[in-house]
Amino acid sequence: MKLKKALHPATLALIIGSSFLLASCDENKSNANQNKMPSVPVNVFKTQPLNYTIKTILPARVVASQIAEIRPQVSGIILKREFDESSNVTEGQSLYQIDPAIYQATYDSAIASVESAKANANIAHLTLTRYEGLLKTKSISQQEYDKAKADSQQADASVLVAKANLNTAKVNLDYTKVYSPIEGYIGKSNVTEGALVNAGQQTPMALVQKLDPIYIDMTQAATIFERNEKDRGSLYKPDQKVELYFNDGSKYEYTGKIKFSDKTVNETTGTVTLRAEFANPDSKILPGMFVKPHYTLGVIENAVLVPQKGITSNELGNYTAIVALPLNNEGTDGGEQQYYFEKRNDVKVYSGIPGYWIVTSGINVGEQVVVSGLLNLSGQNLNDPNNKIMANIININKPETLSQEELDTIIERNLK
Repeated sequence: MKLKKALHPATLALIIGSSFLLASCDENKSNANQNKMPSVPVNVFKTQPLNYTIKTILPARVVASQIAEIRPQVSGIILKREFDESSNVTEGQSLYQIDPAIYQATYDSAIASVESAKANANIAHLTLTRYEGLLKTKSISQQEYDKAKADSQQADASVLVAKANLNTAKVNLDYTKVYSPIEGYIGKSNVTEGALVNAGQQTPMALVQKLDPIYIDMTQAATIFERNEKDRGSLYKPDQKVELYFNDGSKYEYTGKIKFSDKTVNETTGTVTLRAEFANPDSKILPGMFVKPHYTLGVIENAVLVPQKGITSNELGNYTAIVALPLNNEGTDGGEQQYYFEKRNDVKVYSGIPGYWIVTSGINVGEQVVVSGLLNLSGQNLNDPNNKIMANIININKPETLSQEELDTIIERNLK
């Protein structure tokens, strides 16, 4: 006979509780192993919205805004120079007096010729009037009347020719007085009193240049000019201006503006010309000087700048970057925010300045770009959503950044 011994109720409760405790421990251990992901230590750079001013230095030479080469319109001996060399002259100011004697005589003769032609025309008209009455009484033939009429018309034409010759003589006489056609600065005279000058000679007697305003002719590679024109309005906001620096590093007090951009490419140098206009009231800028203009095209608003050490390239030649993105666990159980890596394989770069790239797409404002520890991530598949690699950001509390003031300093330093 087998006896069945019943378990004590306390013992039974202890066994059941132990079973639940073991099951719970196994479940927690399983979840912990499941949530555990590899972590790689890195340093990051946090991008900020910045206004990047596009500036460049272009080779340039100063040219006068107006140039007048003073040449004689008639031949003769210079009687007098009527200006001070290396001075300012006004429009219409007399510069030279050429001997007018022969031209005055020609003018006087032309006046006499006009009077003579008028007298001949008057006689011809009187004769024609008399012939009209004689023709009615048949006292003269029609042929004689026609000849008188033709003589009258020819006499009128002779008056017109004489007046034209008088005008020519007057113009030539006036040309013996040489005036400045523009207001500006006149340098040295290439002729002296007593010198013989000829109409249309190649060598100018003097040169008058308008120095206020003054032009700065800059040259730029046609490929860069074409790219800037393409990006205007789409990539950057146009705000064209020119700041001028001299060879000693000093800055010119006035700011210039673009006058025009030539659309003709120099076949030899492959460049185009851009002309800037500057105020020059004190004549500090002189024609022929080489200067260093800082040409501002415009501003890229909310630009993304990334350290060059954070941008690499792949086998296809595309720019790439690795960013640390926040995992959606912020505030969970009071724990710290976790980050995982993501690789961007198609980063677009506009240009570069010392230490930084200007990124136009592929990286957004506020994202954290890995700038050190990249070797630890080489060969890793960072874009697998089922196997995320966690980031141990060493400088999470104080990531590297670039301020607007620092950027402006770098831009200005890069132009020197």
